[in-house]
Amino acid sequence: MQICIPIVLEELNGIDRLNEPVTFGIPLPQGLVMSGGRFQLADQNGAIIPVQTQPLATWPDKSIKWLLLDFQANINANITQELALGPDDFLISQPQPQPQPQPQPQITIEEAVEHVLIDTGGASFHVSTKVFTPFDQIIIGDKKILNHHQCNTIIVDATGVEYSPYVSAIEFEAKGPLRTTLKLEGVFRSGEGGELASFTSRLHFFANRTLVKVEFSVLNPRAARHPGGLWDLGDPGSIYFKDLALKIAVNSASDSSDIECRFHDDGNPLISPETIESSSNLCIYQDSSGGENWQSLNHVNRNNEVRHSFRGFKVYEDNKIIHEGLRANPVLTIGKKTISVTGFVQNFWQNFPKALEAHDNTLSIRLFPKQSNDDYELQGGEQKTHTIFLDFGQINSQEAINELVHGPLLPRSTPEWYASTKAIPYFVTEKEDPNRSLQGLINAAIEGDNSFFYRREVIDEYGWRNFGELYADHEAVGHSGSSPMVSHYNNQYDGVKGTLLQFLRSGDKSWYKLADQLCLHVKDIDIYHTNEDRPEFNHGLFWHTEHYLDAQTATHRCFSLNHSSDRNLNSYGGGPSLSHTYSSGLLLHYFLTGNESSREVVHGLASYVNSNIEMDKTICNRMIMLMRKAKSALKNAKGKRELVQLNKVYSLDGPGRASGNSLNTLLDAYLLSGLDKYIDLAEELVRRCIHPQDDVVKRDLLDAENRWMYTIFLQALGKYLDVKTGEGKFDSMWHYGCKSLINYAKWMADNEYPYLTKPDKLEFPNETWAAQDLRKCNVFLFAARYCDHDLRQVFFEKADFFYNDCVERLDQYETKNLTRPIVLSMQNGMMYGVRHKLLLEGFVNPQQYLGDHNSSENCRNIQRVFWLRNLRMLLKNELQFVRFRIIKKNIK
Repeated sequence: MQICIPIVLEELNGIDRLNEPVTFGIPLPQGLVMSGGRFQLADQNGAIIPVQTQPLATWPDKSIKWLLLDFQANINANITQELALGPDDFLISQPQPQPQPQPQPQITIEEAVEHVLIDTGGASFHVSTKVFTPFDQIIIGDKKILNHHQCNTIIVDATGVEYSPYVSAIEFEAKGPLRTTLKLEGVFRSGEGGELASFTSRLHFFANRTLVKVEFSVLNPRAARHPGGLWDLGDPGSIYFKDLALKIAVNSASDSSDIECRFHDDGNPLISPETIESSSNLCIYQDSSGGENWQSLNHVNRNNEVRHSFRGFKVYEDNKIIHEGLRANPVLTIGKKTISVTGFVQNFWQNFPKALEAHDNTLSIRLFPKQSNDDYELQGGEQKTHTIFLDFGQINSQEAINELVHGPLLPRSTPEWYASTKAIPYFVTEKEDPNRSLQGLINAAIEGDNSFFYRREVIDEYGWRNFGELYADHEAVGHSGSSPMVSHYNNQYDGVKGTLLQFLRSGDKSWYKLADQLCLHVKDIDIYHTNEDRPEFNHGLFWHTEHYLDAQTATHRCFSLNHSSDRNLNSYGGGPSLSHTYSSGLLLHYFLTGNESSREVVHGLASYVNSNIEMDKTICNRMIMLMRKAKSALKNAKGKRELVQLNKVYSLDGPGRASGNSLNTLLDAYLLSGLDKYIDLAEELVRRCIHPQDDVVKRDLLDAENRWMYTIFLQALGKYLDVKTGEGKFDSMWHYGCKSLINYAKWMADNEYPYLTKPDKLEFPNETWAAQDLRKCNVFLFAARYCDHDLRQVFFEKADFFYNDCVERLDQYETKNLTRPIVLSMQNGMMYGVRHKLLLEGFVNPQQYLGDHNSSENCRNIQRVFWLRNLRMLLKNELQFVRFRIIKKNIK
């Protein structure tokens, strides 16, 4: 049977697209094409479109599960067209006209000691292996485009010292006929040998094009010192600088070049695009967002000051203001006749401050412009990534780059195809989901006058550190200050996953826009990119900013000294937390885009989880935990019991949020890599946290404030069973997991209730508790899949009850459209949509796979082996634990 995979192209910006490079991922059903198989892509007339493919993940039978596609799209303005993808021979049986044979695109590569040459057919790009300039030379035909002596990338620290980017590692991440990607890593070093920061750049080259996509990240690899577990700006581990610019000089004649600056003012969308031509010096500088709340306290520096100079942007010619506006989206071209360069920065005004300059024959792209009225602070383990597009050649030939300013094409398949592949567990399209009420609540994120896009304006969620973040408006309920509360969501409950799922379910690109921008923010700002801090902090994810308090100088790192009057500092402080480790959205983003940095952070989070597990097993840590439990017990005895007890909430012992998110992250790393070390570590965590013969009553799971998170672990346990089932591995641990899940589900069926029916047990009985009840529904659906037949109907009825109760209660709250309940609904609301399918298929009866795995003695043996293994604590881990708490006294 031939399968034709639909690829949908939509042009929504009113611009004809000609040979626009696109890259995107698509899932395939199991068994369709084995790894190494070839594909064809055809347009509506059957004409073959050259396509480059790369498998990103495989099914257990080694057939391709996720496939990355590269091709060049042609589509007229305001048109939707459908392409067809299939295995190499899928077009043979389809009638089609015989198109004229087209020359196959080809990118050639030459690697030498001093440089790498990438010839796209449109231009030859010479990249130094020593210093990132970013190009040594570009040759088009017989013309050398660059004056390489004046091309450089420079960062200037707060004292005026210049640092250049020296390359320490270089590799090709993709070598294909349509796209080649070169990754360079290194450090910024001064002439005296001092190092300020690290950098990573990915250069994307496209067949027959003079266009290059440049992703450039600057990183402070040092650890923050965070004295007392507090993470304010001004930390001794921060670095400070005044300017970071890429300068590209064209090889023009001695006279000055022609300059053309074209820009849209997104703050005044009804105004036609401006074009400014000049033969002298030109600069367009965005100082602030241009929004009404451009001076928001969201932008405070380490001195708690907002240092913006003016609202919006200004255009200067020879240092004189010739134009000004609110939100610039500029493209700048410099050159003469056949030798020129055109550049722009994606999301220019959103990532302010930004500047584009033309001076003599040089285009300067100032990612952190010197015009700002403040120094830039890059905190320890913090990075920032910008995407730059550059095009070279004739001065009037860069119309294609204008297309990308308005947003590149975003190919996709249909929601029905995504559902049919079964590559996304429990996926249901928005149209097929019978639960319209909850979907209406979810869609408030992109519809109406209070969408997530609009909410950015409340606290001006813009600027290089903030853009992409979701505003945590639920924290501001009851706030009575003169200015809006500044509170950041920091990917709490995996907003990346939720928004990507909604994009795939509906095809609405607004969801993808939210997801992609949030994902970049999470990868840059919320991940702690260092190897120099505690093993339990390195590469972890910072959690949301402090509940009900203004973020102030903590920015996106939760704990601030400014909160000392509101919190007990004896028990306050911390760092990246396993309880807020969310990897599934990052994994899905990698599968949908092929973005290597998304893949890297999934592995980084798994490494972070592993380090925490190893450190948690140390004798020293066990002693500290015992002391904390004794302290908590003493408080209880004196009648000073705290409502939320940290030792219960954030422990890895037992089912909870930390253990559940850790298990989920290890499973994601396994799905990404197929490495057994991740599934082995996941099973170790399962054995540690749960047992088929647990006395569930003793877990005190009805203590809602401290124990509601156990459902997160049970959801992750269901995912673990799904992974093993998909591989056909019905071994002892599979049975161990099944029996454990059913044991807890039976207790839940007898004892659990909607949280809001007992509001006296809750500190803040609000809409979020109703949304959290969706987790109970999902646990019962997992249990229904893996239980004996006589329990299945009981679990289905309980799933129905909790889902319907959640939807009804949410609908009663005026606050149901706040950020947190929407994200919780996006993440947890879809599984119930396939309930009817579970009634017909998908059950796994444990009795079919009993073997010798069902005995209680076998379960005890599994647990016994686990505890014996944990007795072999490594001296290395003990020394590491002590080193970062005693020797480094300033690190809590």
